[in-house]
Amino acid sequence: MSRFLPKRRQLRLRLFFEGLIIGIFTGVVVAAFRFLIDEADVYRPIYFALLKSKSDLFMWILTITILIFTAYLITKFIKIDAQIAGSGVPQIKGILQGRMHLFRPFRLLIMKFAASTIAISAGLSLGRAGLSVQFGACIGAIFNHILGRHHIHESSSNTIEGKFLLNAGAGAGLAAIFNAPLAGVVFCIEELQKKYSPELLMVSMTAAVSASAVVKSVFGIRPVFETITPTLHSVPLISTTPTINMLSSMTPFNFIMYLICLGFFTGLLGVGFTKSLILSLNAYDKIGFKGVQKFLIPLFLVIPIGLVLPEVLGCGNLLVDDMLSNHFALSLLIILFTAKFLFTMICFGTGAPGGIFLPLLVLGALIGNIFALVGITVNLFNAEWTAMFIIFGMAGYFAAVVKAPITGSILIMELTGSFSHLLALIIVSGVAFLVSDLFGGRPAYSALLERSINQKIDK
Repeated sequence: MSRFLPKRRQLRLRLFFEGLIIGIFTGVVVAAFRFLIDEADVYRPIYFALLKSKSDLFMWILTITILIFTAYLITKFIKIDAQIAGSGVPQIKGILQGRMHLFRPFRLLIMKFAASTIAISAGLSLGRAGLSVQFGACIGAIFNHILGRHHIHESSSNTIEGKFLLNAGAGAGLAAIFNAPLAGVVFCIEELQKKYSPELLMVSMTAAVSASAVVKSVFGIRPVFETITPTLHSVPLISTTPTINMLSSMTPFNFIMYLICLGFFTGLLGVGFTKSLILSLNAYDKIGFKGVQKFLIPLFLVIPIGLVLPEVLGCGNLLVDDMLSNHFALSLLIILFTAKFLFTMICFGTGAPGGIFLPLLVLGALIGNIFALVGITVNLFNAEWTAMFIIFGMAGYFAAVVKAPITGSILIMELTGSFSHLLALIIVSGVAFLVSDLFGGRPAYSALLERSINQKIDK
């Protein structure tokens, strides 16, 4: 039937079915990955609570042995395929720009899946969204290989279609890990491809929706941050007529001014995140640690952190749930932010397989909570608004670090399940983006890509 259609419509029809297939396979892979990481988040605190209570020699020897073996496995995986190191998003950007190549995508998918699951389960403060983006891109690349498109860096109609599939797979990975199909599509356009076409929209949307549908069939409509939706729905929306339990000073104008202040705060702190990432990577290179030695540094830090501040370990999404459900003292929030920030830098600097997407959202949530608690202390607003500022802090910090404010706003909107906060999200994200830009902040993934390419040139 398709042969009777014009060529452009044939392409769109073909992209629809290709995106559907890529999305389904990406959804299956990401669902398996998310299940394993979620199980690790459940059992890791139990293990450290047991270690703290029993504290016998056998438990300590077992813990140290597991961590050494983990470092050995990660080292082995990276030796087999060096492309599994790091986040995955900069590599995909480089491939789509024709500056890097994707070799053996099936092997990369298997190795990255295994290595990142081990690393994050052990407690390293690394994200899973960037990994899911790379999983999806690998599935798109595998499909390209099946169709005979081996050189997508070249310019032809065939290889452009191949780039569409790589892009769609990447967006499907983000959509699947967060149950956020619209954010996955926008991420493809705003961050990866940086240009729009109807064909890209077609294949990205199909892949993102199908991947998200697969994950929802496994986990239901449960979001990554469990308590976001019910907590936000308990908060009154800003209106021209304040409710009885709102302070009289919380007018729409004041609310917008608070959003601008939060955007400035997150934007300023976001500048340091990307610079610290590069500094951490350079520091490990200068120290000269290699292989197992390098990964043992953060892995051995897992023990004291797990005993004292277990919330800092892993991706950190459970910490956001705790903040939305419970009251944290200002001093504890500052400690948690400092510890999470430093441990993320130490973990990412090793080149361990893992991303920054979720840790930076968690850091943004901590910033928002600190901002809210300071505002409550000086009687600017009451405690009911804490959840709102936690969410807005996530969007602002993401915009400042990744420099993708639209993706961040839509992602948080999908996570909350509410369109009512879109204007507030855009205000915070826009201000954070502008402040980060004015103070010399670079897009994190672009900075990491440039560093990786410059290292290869130097070698």
